Amino acid sequence: MNSLTLAAMLCAKLCHDLVGPIGALNNGIEILADEEDPAQRAEASELLGASALEAARRLRFFRIAFGVAGSLGQAIDAGELRSAAEEYFAAGKVRLAWPRPSGGDAGRSLDKREAKLLLNLILLAAAALPRGGTIAVGLGTGTRRFEVRAEGAAIRFEAELATALVGGLDEALLDTHNVIACYAAAQARDLNGRIGLERPQETALVLAFATA
Repeated sequence: MNSLTLAAMLCAKLCHDLVGPIGALNNGIEILADEEDPAQRAEASELLGASALEAARRLRFFRIAFGVAGSLGQAIDAGELRSAAEEYFAAGKVRLAWPRPSGGDAGRSLDKREAKLLLNLILLAAAALPRGGTIAVGLGTGTRRFEVRAEGAAIRFEAELATALVGGLDEALLDTHNVIACYAAAQARDLNGRIGLERPQETALVLAFATA
């Protein structure tokens, strides 16, 4: 797949995901500019605060998942990744279950490229839960580096996304719905690994990354 096409579609996807909170910010500013009723102005201020917080949370997550941000060096602390993911899902229908080690996160970190892939798999898991549910994250050892498990009443993961995860999607079919799967597949190849898709039951889906 052409890297420029993938980059352009990925940018379109990110803009789409940021339109909501930024549009709400604009609406709140317009209300404050025109409204004189104290109650309405207070409501608009609450809207501004909530929208600004949501935009900041998404930007923090996207900065790690799609950029080169994070801690200095070639690794990102597991606690930083968990915090970004917890904030991202704080106000939605999806609950994140990412256990904290009994000894804390000291010494636990992921290569930046693996960290980006992990966050992208979390996004894919969330997209598979249109009615909400739980996403459980597990950091592995050895060749099985990590897995993301989605559980909910209505798991939805189209065959097109499964094809994209193994790098088999035709470029003509690329869109904002499947671009994250295509990007994740490219990341896995760059890491000399693969993404496995498992359906242990109708209400669960597992995305696991393993190296050769």
